[in-house]
Amino acid sequence: MLYHLGEWLKEVWFPFNVLHYISFRSFLAFLLAFATAMVLIPLFTRFMKKIHTSLGGYQREYLTHHAEKRETPSMGGVVLVLILVFFSFLFLRWDKPYFLLCPLTLLLFGLIGFVDDLFKLFKNQPQRVPVSLRGLSLRGGLTAKQKLFFQFIFAFFIAYLLLAWVGLDTNLYFPLLKDLYLDLGTEGFLIFATLFIVFFSNAVNLTDGLDGLAIGVTLTTFAVGSLIAYLAGNKVYAEYLGIPYVPYVGELTILAMTFLGAGLAFLWYNTHPAKIFMGDVGSLALGALLALFALLTKSEFLFLIAGGVFVAEALSVIIQVGVCKLTKRRLENGKTDCKRVFLMAPLHHHFEKKGWKEEQIVVRLWIVSVLLGVFSLMFLKLR
Repeated sequence: MLYHLGEWLKEVWFPFNVLHYISFRSFLAFLLAFATAMVLIPLFTRFMKKIHTSLGGYQREYLTHHAEKRETPSMGGVVLVLILVFFSFLFLRWDKPYFLLCPLTLLLFGLIGFVDDLFKLFKNQPQRVPVSLRGLSLRGGLTAKQKLFFQFIFAFFIAYLLLAWVGLDTNLYFPLLKDLYLDLGTEGFLIFATLFIVFFSNAVNLTDGLDGLAIGVTLTTFAVGSLIAYLAGNKVYAEYLGIPYVPYVGELTILAMTFLGAGLAFLWYNTHPAKIFMGDVGSLALGALLALFALLTKSEFLFLIAGGVFVAEALSVIIQVGVCKLTKRRLENGKTDCKRVFLMAPLHHHFEKKGWKEEQIVVRLWIVSVLLGVFSLMFLKLR
């Protein structure tokens, strides 16, 4: 909205032309998002605290070894999603598809997480679940199959819009070699994009297990994404670096900077000891948005490197589950056992089992994430 308002107001007073520039709108969005989140998050925390207390505490899988977090409210991602959606309409250009596609992705995947988080609140209070909903067996949240089902449906829909609405090409570009790419075709791109979105969405969700971990790594990954989007949307820079040029994709820089502002504010309250958790509503939505950034900027491999912590967390679960299923055996007492690659998955819990303190794990993985982000940016020049 501000872009179009500036186009009109510059006829009255020329300095309003500054709203035309992505850089100005990005920094303005960053500051306003930070201020907005700093105000809203404490209010939302107090609101959720009352609800959590009345329902006997929030149920999370790791509370068996983090019992002190039982009284910490969740669903803080609601604030992040709403800020990102609102600022998309406020700062992005309305004549380009990004201002609708990004909020749509956030809302669809945020909805999955919101339903999951909402019904987890009723785990200890089955009598408070509406009678009409008790048959859905959602008192402990959505099952893994239910979440994956909706994720695949929504991801496929977003992938279809990338082709039909945005007009994105179906090429998969590789790092280092600027002339090396693979044309996936329509069907191949739909499959690849769907899997990519679902993978990133779940990867961020799996990483959200320690105070400040997921939001900190997401901040560094979005910081890389903001620069990639700016360069890919500028024809001069894109041609100089030999990266795919995507018209107007630089608008995503504004949304990335919006998250950096709101995310820093959230980290203020989510750092150890956390006052509020992000919840699935935030992690699933932000993971899907990261994947969308990668697909729109044609830099999927760079995002896999920059988001290497997310990738490692997700792979640790996949490897653990796969090996356990392949080596599963029944013991004489009737119980089952299997071999394990990690002491506990996801990866951050493995480090906990090895005796690392929570703060050590979080800060060290932040450092790794920053290093991976810098490493990924090197590929922009090495082509």
